[in-house]
Amino acid sequence: MNRLEINRRTLLAGLAGTAALGLTACAGNTVKKSTDSKASKQSTIEVNNANLVKNFCRDWSLRDVEALIPYLADDIVYQISDDLPIINGIDAFRKQMGAFIGKFESIRWDTLRSHSIGRLVINERIDYFENSEKGKSMKFHISGEFVIKNDKIIIWKDWVMPSASLDDWKY
Repeated sequence: MNRLEINRRTLLAGLAGTAALGLTACAGNTVKKSTDSKASKQSTIEVNNANLVKNFCRDWSLRDVEALIPYLADDIVYQISDDLPIINGIDAFRKQMGAFIGKFESIRWDTLRSHSIGRLVINERIDYFENSEKGKSMKFHISGEFVIKNDKIIIWKDWVMPSASLDDWKY
């Protein structure tokens, strides 16, 4: 081997080692760990938004569309599933959901988990709709997405989890 090849190998090996050490050091300083107390604290707005959605989900059990209206913005955009049409505005929501709610003896939504980040609240729920008179019982595993503005839900979209069937919605 000549002297130039040895120097080139030594130089490349040294550069590679330095780069690896540098990347390791940088990664430790720039990535925030999820256990960081600052990263896990929610703002007052986020807590309020999470509570708004929690109470909204709870109040479906009242089976009264008028009990739900105060949670919603006048220009609410609601989509029950990505396969169904969007409902625009409070009057359209009142008309469509009022008729739907009235068909059931009981409604219960169990929230499995919920996360609030800024104006966005995402939850995972199991929604139960019961009508023993008609022998109908429906259960849906849902991922809900809510956008809050001025203490009202302005956008609400539900995504049916893959294990659920939209055929059950044909009541």
